[in-house]
Amino acid sequence: MSKEDWYVLQTFNDQEYEAASLMDIAVSKSFYSLCCVPKKLKVFRIGGELRLVEEIMFPGYLFVRTSCPKELCEELRKSRELPGFLPFGRDEKGEEILIPVNRKDLDFLQHVCGERLQFPMGITKIILGENRQILKAHGALEQYMDRIVRLNLHKRFAVAKIPLFHRSQTVLFGICLEQDRCVLARSEVGKYTA
Repeated sequence: MSKEDWYVLQTFNDQEYEAASLMDIAVSKSFYSLCCVPKKLKVFRIGGELRLVEEIMFPGYLFVRTSCPKELCEELRKSRELPGFLPFGRDEKGEEILIPVNRKDLDFLQHVCGERLQFPMGITKIILGENRQILKAHGALEQYMDRIVRLNLHKRFAVAKIPLFHRSQTVLFGICLEQDRCVLARSEVGKYTA
């Protein structure tokens, strides 16, 4: 059996779960082993209280692991049950192909979502010093502290520019502060903080 690699499929925003579900039903598992919609956790303030919500990390995209990308591409093109996938990539001959996820991008995804992209990217616990500077971070954002372009402590998020998918991509990371532990249930913080 050939080595499996990860590929990205583009569909329409708000149809990611529908596309993944229909792919699971309409396409034989012999063509792929995993189809994922990577998610992230965000801290959301409602009525002064902080809650965790789950969102799609990259709207409009699915990630699929396969050892036979050409066959899967053909199967997807033939299936009438699936919602329309946007055009696949093209090889040097102009033929449609699945777009591979490069090693650096996959390293990032697996670092924040797990080996099989099965977990939502967790909340990063931060410790602030004087002038509201981040002294320490524990979680998904920890490796990208030098890439933060925006920090919103009130809404509990940080935006970092990370080289992903052949461009500089902004990624929103959920954060929590030390005092949030009493607001967010202890099990929720522990469960989703790396």
